[in-house]
Amino acid sequence: MELPELFQNATTTQSKNTARDWHDFLTRNRFDFSQIEKIDFATPAPTITDKKNNKFCIDFINDKKNYHKKKLSIKSELLSKALGGGKLGLNVLDLSAGLGIDTVFLAQLGYHVTAIERNPLIYLCLQHASEQMLEMNIKVIYDEATKFLKHNTSANQQKFDVIYFDPMFPEKTKSALPRQEMVFFKKMVGSDEDAGQVLEEALKTPNIKRVVVKRPLKAPPLLQKPSGSLKGKLVRFDIYGVEK
Repeated sequence: MELPELFQNATTTQSKNTARDWHDFLTRNRFDFSQIEKIDFATPAPTITDKKNNKFCIDFINDKKNYHKKKLSIKSELLSKALGGGKLGLNVLDLSAGLGIDTVFLAQLGYHVTAIERNPLIYLCLQHASEQMLEMNIKVIYDEATKFLKHNTSANQQKFDVIYFDPMFPEKTKSALPRQEMVFFKKMVGSDEDAGQVLEEALKTPNIKRVVVKRPLKAPPLLQKPSGSLKGKLVRFDIYGVEK
């Protein structure tokens, strides 16, 4: 089967298979292609261009600014400290993978991260990027966060120690991405209007020792007053359900 013209430069056997898999997955999940000009498979990380020529890709290997940051230790990094510094367990459920920056950061510190992403195209970018770095303990799942939390209750459920949630909000202005990529990303994922519902569901999850929510420094708590908070220069981490 011939691929649509927007799937470009899939010239090798591997890139052709990847392009075909992406096409089938996006079609099956009813992705709206109307805003996409092309998906270019010539580079190691497929690059997506929209109708306004905004470009976007996720590359865990070559994007050193976002995915190879200088780190302290699992005990001293602020986000890690909010999650318990490894003392509560290393299995983290990231409910909003997004660009995967915090996902990769936590994995590099030694956590085992399961990241949920509900946008099918962003999911494919994350999945492709994670397959290039198999040495890291990252698993990307395509699902809605609330749906995953509700269905992850059977005898075969995945066990997590802590939950991390970084919802996208309109008031977020500082970005890790160049402007055109952030325009593309925000248009793709929108704002997490259901963030409160996601947190409520996360707090119901059995056997979870802690839920951590990333917020802009001066923003109000997402729900009720948290058990505690750790503040950085631009963001803070609200902590719910702290294990004594």
